[in-house]
Amino acid sequence: MNFKTLLVFVAFAVSANFANAQGGSLLAVKDRGTIIHSYTAGSYISFQLENQQWVTGYVSWIRNDSIQIKQFVLQAVMTGYGTIGQDTLKLGALVVHKSEILAFPKPKGHFNSVFTNGSFLKAGGILYGGLNIANSIYRKDPVFDSKNLPKIIGSASAWVIGKIIQKSNPNYCPIGKRYSIEIL
Repeated sequence: MNFKTLLVFVAFAVSANFANAQGGSLLAVKDRGTIIHSYTAGSYISFQLENQQWVTGYVSWIRNDSIQIKQFVLQAVMTGYGTIGQDTLKLGALVVHKSEILAFPKPKGHFNSVFTNGSFLKAGGILYGGLNIANSIYRKDPVFDSKNLPKIIGSASAWVIGKIIQKSNPNYCPIGKRYSIEIL
């Protein structure tokens, strides 16, 4: 081994000690361990804080356990022509610890239909129960008759199942069992 090779090897070893391999420059949102979205400095971000407030803005920097956001809000305003436009309100910088983040919005392309969010069963249960009660009153039948009671219980159970589906499929990614965040 000649002297030049040794010198290059020592220089490489010394510089490797001072190199920082992307420590704290990427915020990753994971779905069961798989990264579904990542944010770097300059990225647009939207998330929910512990106090249920949704924050939108651009990432200024990402450190080992916290991020800084340049907040802004889009507001609807009246233009000079009497139409509605949007105005940007800048709110300043906000430093957030990663444990304060409660949820992220669903990724783009996520489709939430009336079947997956429980609205179909909730509306169907209410309409069926209301129609059943209205028909019973119109026909002058007892509403809570032994023949009519299973239909009313069925409509109430359809509404309850719709409510359970709504709770189990929120329109956001709550941080917890399934979704997690990590700063890489």
